[in-house]
Amino acid sequence: MRGWLPQGHLGRGVLTLMAASTIAEAISAASAPIITRLYAPAEVGTYAVAISLLAILVTISTLSYQFAIPLPESAIGAANVVALCLGAALAVSAVSGVVLWLAGPQFFGLIGTAVLSRYAMLLVLGQIVGASLVTLSYWAVRAKKFSAIAATNLTQTATTVAVQTGLGVARVGAFGLLVGYVTGSLLGSIRLARAAWQIDSAALRGVTRQGVLAAARRYRRFPIFSLPSSIVNTVGQQAPLLFLVALYGTAVGGRYALADRLLGVCVALVSESVGQVFFAEGARVVREQPAALRALFWRTTRTLALAGVGPFALIAVFAPVLAGPVFGKEWSDLGLFVAILVPMYFAVFVTNPTGSTLDFLERQELQFVLGILRAGLLSGAVIVSTVLHLPPMGAVGLLSVAGCLTYGAFGVGSWYAIRAHARPVPRGLGGGDAPDLRPGA
Repeated sequence: MRGWLPQGHLGRGVLTLMAASTIAEAISAASAPIITRLYAPAEVGTYAVAISLLAILVTISTLSYQFAIPLPESAIGAANVVALCLGAALAVSAVSGVVLWLAGPQFFGLIGTAVLSRYAMLLVLGQIVGASLVTLSYWAVRAKKFSAIAATNLTQTATTVAVQTGLGVARVGAFGLLVGYVTGSLLGSIRLARAAWQIDSAALRGVTRQGVLAAARRYRRFPIFSLPSSIVNTVGQQAPLLFLVALYGTAVGGRYALADRLLGVCVALVSESVGQVFFAEGARVVREQPAALRALFWRTTRTLALAGVGPFALIAVFAPVLAGPVFGKEWSDLGLFVAILVPMYFAVFVTNPTGSTLDFLERQELQFVLGILRAGLLSGAVIVSTVLHLPPMGAVGLLSVAGCLTYGAFGVGSWYAIRAHARPVPRGLGGGDAPDLRPGA
């Protein structure tokens, strides 16, 4: 892997995050056989629905301003964007709390997880903590403090596993899983907040009301265009689980969620680490060497494809054989879920790290269109399965095919945006004295 990676600070950043992700995911994977013996599939399914809803709420909370954190030239400008994100998160979370308090029982009953209405305020706390974690992570990415991100990942994972295991022994059900998740995210946020203060306390002290308002105006394209796109993307990612639970029950949802989690480990070990570093490097390249973005994108995509094809093939072969002995009799069909989903997650592995291309090129309208496509394909796959009266495995199969199509489309869309960004601007469009806006001109 070291031979394939870029040299210098970028390569070291990838290796740092990769090492931390490997340890964190090893802890999570090692705990999975214990978790599956402490919690029933239906309880895991209920917990998975809660996490899916939190993912949507967190996406809304920051109004997508976190994508602008790496962009300002000055540290004080970036600090004002951080303050903007945190303020928006508090306001949106307060609104979410009121809505869940009033309409939560009806909503959770509709999607087949009525028990979650008891934990509405815990979900709101998870929303605030999650939004803070996302915001502070982007601040660390801007500063290229990859070691801080790595330490946070380890802290978050270890805390989550410890709390979930302890409460699982007490047999408190899905509540224990959710408490563990929120606790881990809270400690991760605290650690990143300390790191942010150490990184540049002077810039954080320079935050002003005028600066925050100026940041809101300067980067208003993100809530106008990126937020709808991010919501569509997140809903598209989470909709399959929500539909599976609503239409097939929490037990099926729990098996799908664990398969998703296990395959997510394969993505997280390399793909997420590369993605964070690609975002930081891509934003720099766009500012300083726009013509080099094409080579960076292609090199990253090719490296991921070569690195992933072998491991994913092995997973597809051995997962059906090993699932029962490893995770327990209740989870014996988990391996089939994993094998069926392997093609889709290989596509995620290859295209996900470079997905931030559309953010730092400010092509939010293209991202929005692709997000709608993903939401339609993934949700439609599950709905079509119920119309055709397919069993759960059939629904997962259609979902995998739809996922391959949609994530492939994201890769093509990112490449198209890069080519369009580098395309020379014809002279004379703005008059005879129009400047040459080609990269490097």
